[in-house]
Amino acid sequence: MQILVIVKKDSEFLNTFSFDNFVNTLNLNKESLALLHKKGGYEHSLFIYSFIDNSFETTQRAVHQAVLDKIFDFDVFCLSHLPNLNSSGVLVMDMDMTSVQIEGIDEIARALGLYDEIARLTEQAMLGHMDFNTSLTRRVALLKDGDAQVLDKVKGIMHETDGLSVLLETTGKAKWGRGIASGGFTQLIEVLEHKYNLDMVRANTLEIKDGRFTGKVVGEIVNAQAKADAICSFAKDRGVSLENSVCIGDGANDLLMLKQSGLAVAYHAKPKVQQEVAVALNYSSLAAIALLLETMAC
Repeated sequence: MQILVIVKKDSEFLNTFSFDNFVNTLNLNKESLALLHKKGGYEHSLFIYSFIDNSFETTQRAVHQAVLDKIFDFDVFCLSHLPNLNSSGVLVMDMDMTSVQIEGIDEIARALGLYDEIARLTEQAMLGHMDFNTSLTRRVALLKDGDAQVLDKVKGIMHETDGLSVLLETTGKAKWGRGIASGGFTQLIEVLEHKYNLDMVRANTLEIKDGRFTGKVVGEIVNAQAKADAICSFAKDRGVSLENSVCIGDGANDLLMLKQSGLAVAYHAKPKVQQEVAVALNYSSLAAIALLLETMAC
């Protein structure tokens, strides 16, 4: 299967999108693509085209570069493989700025009056400018002696990413395994774990003694490699091929995990991630993934 996907969170886009303008912008051969599906759903417009010649690799490179150059105001990507919603599969997501729209440790820091210094270290880690273990160790150390009750305050402002419920419900109905693998903290992830009955959580746990942060995490740090190992073991434990997995992330420490999956999605991701991952969503919500999977499963 070789397909080109165009999607955007805009129901009117279904009627305003110009295929001719698209192919002309990229200097593509219009006759090389055939429309498979044109569908609206979850406030999105979705177009899926099949390749009818051997232009897939050329088109894929052109499309990816166009995304990096921000030529279009919609999401577009090429796929040679798409997980099948009708077969056993797994969905694994990052937490901060992927499943929810906060950086957990930054908001803990804000509540403790430590935001500026910790947010700077977070940004360096997410951009890949600092080793994650070093960054996390330094950030957590700054929390030492802080009142752990601020976790409740952070949970109160922890807004779910647009489309999260649609994606989790869609994969849940298909009996897929669903999990979060994150460098963030179990004390925050438990909100989603309990709400959606997640099957797997692999993340760090802040050590708390006498109601205060100790400045350490419990056990080994969950870093990029641990996250990659998590999706592999999760799929193996459920008897699922990694080819039938979807993984979504936004930061540099998600790259190893993303590269294990059948469909890797860079969701409103940092530049380094968008450069290395062929599928990027910048104009769509997480519901676009559900719409794509459902459409191709019909």
